[in-house]
Amino acid sequence: MKIYLMLTDTNTILSKTIKLYTKATYNHASIALEPALLKPYSFGRKYAHNPFSGGYVEEDLSRHYFLRAQCTIYSCEISEQHYENLVELLSFYNETQSLYRYNLLGLVTLALNVDFDRRDAFFCSQFVASVLSESGIYAFEKEPHFITPGDLSQLPIFAPIYSGSLQEYLFSISEEQTKPQLLLS
Repeated sequence: MKIYLMLTDTNTILSKTIKLYTKATYNHASIALEPALLKPYSFGRKYAHNPFSGGYVEEDLSRHYFLRAQCTIYSCEISEQHYENLVELLSFYNETQSLYRYNLLGLVTLALNVDFDRRDAFFCSQFVASVLSESGIYAFEKEPHFITPGDLSQLPIFAPIYSGSLQEYLFSISEEQTKPQLLLS
């Protein structure tokens, strides 16, 4: 079974602000269960036009900031048990999403290299690292609140499968899925 890591540069004000500090190409991380990225899970904006209201989200890639985003997509082969663990964990977050907040303070403490683990609050890469760890997929050497999108891009379990325009990736995947499949007899 495969899972997918999506790192993006959405070119939003928050993304640009983070990039001033990190100098990283990508400053947002999401995890998905299928190559079409139908439901990437992360911590980010709850509402398209309000960057200050954030939390657990099933991201809508039709939002304007994703339509112009650049990305790298990675895949990882995992066991059926790890996949089930991840699905269960994501379902839990979905059912209890009102309990969680976006960890803006965590971004500041990460930038200052301060060990501050805020309960019930995540930033995007902290969330992805947490679910990878809690589902048994990957054991990190540092705490999730110290994990950046750049750290996730370096994980040996993930292999890059695409880099470029997110919109072009989504178009190419939808084209691939609508092609007639040849039946071999």
